[in-house]
Amino acid sequence: MLSTDQLINDCVLFQSVTPDEMEELFYYSEREEFSEGTRILDEGNSTRYLWIIQSGSCEVRKKLSNGSEKALAQLNPYAIFGEMSFFKPAPHSASVVALTDVGTVRIPGREFDQMLKKGAKGAQKVVFNTVRIMSDRLRMMDTWTAEMVESCGSHTKNAEWHDFRSKLYSDWQF
Repeated sequence: MLSTDQLINDCVLFQSVTPDEMEELFYYSEREEFSEGTRILDEGNSTRYLWIIQSGSCEVRKKLSNGSEKALAQLNPYAIFGEMSFFKPAPHSASVVALTDVGTVRIPGREFDQMLKKGAKGAQKVVFNTVRIMSDRLRMMDTWTAEMVESCGSHTKNAEWHDFRSKLYSDWQF
């Protein structure tokens, strides 16, 4: 397992979090280990945890319409997952499976909400840093999707993509 100092120094989620703030965050956190092949999160289920990988690696998988799964990403130490359902409770949009033996720290949503209500600076920094992580992921997804649409060569698909992006960034209410 990685040390708390390593997480503070190397995990973007904890950027600018002080050792005292980290101690408070870890007071409410839970450590959990998973064997290779274990499904940590299942698409469609709902849990409110923010997961941080301390050791090992996981794969994010998405169910396809034919029932199979497609690997979307590999997550390694310092990566986070579960953030979408953590900040806006909803069923998980993908599954996470341990590719190796994995050590994690998870922050329960209820305790995190209490920390935010009492004004805990560490929790506020985690929210800010999660927004940064999600923005980076959305930027990568935007680029990937645009390249995919452009590569299909269809004028109709390109128009649909541009219409979707316009609605996503200006019209939709969340």
